[in-house]
Amino acid sequence: MLCARPPSASVKTLCFIASLLGLSLVTQNSTADPNHESGSFTVALWGDQFYSGDDELRARRTQQTIDSMNAHDLAFTLYTGDTKAGHSECTDQAIGTDIQKVFNALTAPTIYSLGDNEWTDCHRTSNGSYDPLERLAYLRTFFFSTDKSQGKSPLHLTRQTKDGGTYSENSRFVKNGVLFVSLSIPGSNNNLVVTKKQCSKESERTSDDCEAATDEYKGRNAANLEWLTTAFEEARTNNYQGLVVVIQADIFFPFELSDGGFEDDFIPSLTEDNGHADFYKTLERQTKSFEGEVLLVHGDSHYFKIDKPMYAQDGRLQHNFTRVQVFGDKDNSWVKLTVSPSGDSRFVLTPIVLR
Repeated sequence: MLCARPPSASVKTLCFIASLLGLSLVTQNSTADPNHESGSFTVALWGDQFYSGDDELRARRTQQTIDSMNAHDLAFTLYTGDTKAGHSECTDQAIGTDIQKVFNALTAPTIYSLGDNEWTDCHRTSNGSYDPLERLAYLRTFFFSTDKSQGKSPLHLTRQTKDGGTYSENSRFVKNGVLFVSLSIPGSNNNLVVTKKQCSKESERTSDDCEAATDEYKGRNAANLEWLTTAFEEARTNNYQGLVVVIQADIFFPFELSDGGFEDDFIPSLTEDNGHADFYKTLERQTKSFEGEVLLVHGDSHYFKIDKPMYAQDGRLQHNFTRVQVFGDKDNSWVKLTVSPSGDSRFVLTPIVLR
């Protein structure tokens, strides 16, 4: 269903409702438990912003997004990573203080998932030839050194590690019977380097640098899989009605998934050279053994999309899985997620299109 609300002078809101089919679960816990309250709430989904090289245009778009979100009654926002363009330098200001100011300008708190532009790709000469592992350590210290989200009114989060340490960017929290999980899974093959071309393209990296990148991937990949698995275990144990997974990478790119593309192209790509293969396989296995709804939120490819890229054993689409890819690059629009834990449609997705 597609409908239009009367546009304001600068904003036109297109109302596209994506109702996710699934089982209706009955909450047995007392309503006194805030994790099992049944009230609906709204969340902003966004990412891949602040790209323009024109300072004035970037500031104008950023303020437009802030004003739009602040005009809505949001419980929080989920930022899917990439806080600068892929060809700009990875300075402390660009990936740290500038972004913190944006998050603090929002009325709602923000849960931030790291993207590749702010660390993985910082080895590129156009990015300043930084050490990506040093940039990752900086981001962990700057953004993830407490158990709070970003923003001037932060949420309490459970982090995988504390005090800005390794994997402290991974977090989760529960609201009204829905578990939200943030994972450190960027694009650029998740920092896994498998060829000499990947190592040296647009870069002055050495073979030792690329070996260190792959070692970093291996450790973080294992931590991600553990964090995702324990999140599903928590959701099952507590009979949560839904689980939202937030990452940066478009793990399905560059494949066209329709007309057999999912089985013929995407599935065969899930090899040991694919830095996102283990994540997808774990997500698929856990989703198929979970009775609630699962929503995957990501950015990376700058193309708004809602679909169900997972198949059940009988060949039909996996009924309880949906993914949404947020807007990005020149399009500073965002997606409003309405969560209704006790309703027939757990998640309703509405693009908020800014002009």
